[in-house]
Amino acid sequence: MTARMPVGGVTAEERLVVLATLVAPTADELAELVLSAGRVSDWGAVFDLAMQGATAPLVAAGLRKAKVFDVVPASVRANFESVAGAVADVNRARLAGALPLLHRLQEAGVRVVVLKGMLFAAEVYGDPLYKRMNDIDILVELAAIDTVIEIYREFGMFSVSELLGKAPKARERRTHHLPSFVSRDGGLVVGTHWGLITPLAGYTIDYAAIWSRVREIDYYGVRAWALSHEDNLHHLCIHLPYYKTGLRELADIWNLIRFAGPELDIELLLAEIDKAGSHNLVCHALSLVELLVPNPLCAKVVDAVAQRVTAFYRYDVARKTRSVRTLLRSRSTHTARIEKAYLEFNATQAPGEKLARFRALWSNLLVVPGAEAAKMSSLPADATVLARAGARVAAPYRLTRVFQRDLGPWLFPAALVKTVVDLGIAAVPRARRAGQAVDIDAFAAGVGMTRGQLQAVLDGQE
Repeated sequence: MTARMPVGGVTAEERLVVLATLVAPTADELAELVLSAGRVSDWGAVFDLAMQGATAPLVAAGLRKAKVFDVVPASVRANFESVAGAVADVNRARLAGALPLLHRLQEAGVRVVVLKGMLFAAEVYGDPLYKRMNDIDILVELAAIDTVIEIYREFGMFSVSELLGKAPKARERRTHHLPSFVSRDGGLVVGTHWGLITPLAGYTIDYAAIWSRVREIDYYGVRAWALSHEDNLHHLCIHLPYYKTGLRELADIWNLIRFAGPELDIELLLAEIDKAGSHNLVCHALSLVELLVPNPLCAKVVDAVAQRVTAFYRYDVARKTRSVRTLLRSRSTHTARIEKAYLEFNATQAPGEKLARFRALWSNLLVVPGAEAAKMSSLPADATVLARAGARVAAPYRLTRVFQRDLGPWLFPAALVKTVVDLGIAAVPRARRAGQAVDIDAFAAGVGMTRGQLQAVLDGQE
């Protein structure tokens, strides 16, 4: 099956970048990739597009597969190789740290399901270096969480919640995962899940059915498990960040669909969507995929869920899929900046630091940079000044909707109110002493890091 992305107004550079992300292109797609490479007039633009989509290593691998990487000018090739080399260093450290840990968990009788990128690297791409892995995400049964934490301690790992003076534990009514655990060299970061989405978001995920479908795999020589193809696809759709929708995220969806092929049970997928009530999220994800790499399965699923998609999502999906060019440049990680600012705000009681982080948090929420606001509103490069101003006005509302979608309708506003209260407490010396948070420098030293190294770990999480 050959993807037929709309060609009207699409440049050779844009088409090339999308084709290069296909892990198993058809003969026709490979020929079109070669043809597009011959038509490229600006290889710097190809690299920029790959970087905007956070997928430079995958694009470079695709160009090599098509035997056109040597056509790329030496300076641009060097840029691709530099990014791919940095990603390789991080990913090798992640994998080297993960395998002994997974083996130990398996020895302890914990069934570990490897999720998302780290699974797809092994199964779909056959390349552990295809994109930067911020962490390794795993799914375990809730009853095993205490055992999992004990084994993390065995390995000398610490939890980012300890920066806030809070011991990590399962809070199954409020969230679906533990705070990240980090190795003392910073090379391994593990996201430990017992669910696939926060229970506060209101979706009804049938975890008993999901666990009944898991399959045993050989994960680089270690016994592990994986979700069924249907559950992996559903997970990718419901987990897709609303504004972080670049090639890095979308390529996993279309490559998983192609990898699964006829084994993918559409009726099972639709049944799980109906049970979960995830029609909005699935329509959003697969509509974006369908614009760039059309697939009959995507079209069928989008058509099937359309009647239960809300008016807001119908409008927003139509806006986001108006232009290939705009979608390829719309990936935003601004929500991650707000999340990091919130973590850093909570990690200190020093009045000066707390005030600075309070300002950073609220300014990122209320005064969104123009470039990020334009991405959130899917504005084209030639948008008018008035449209850009409107996007900045709308950005706080858009961000609030996303955080309420991800955290539930009440937790996000409650967290914002708490920042105001905590700032007031930090200004009162007696209250500050009573509620003293962890000293970040001392914490970093205690886990064998400098403050800069600890900050680099936090900054590495998008």
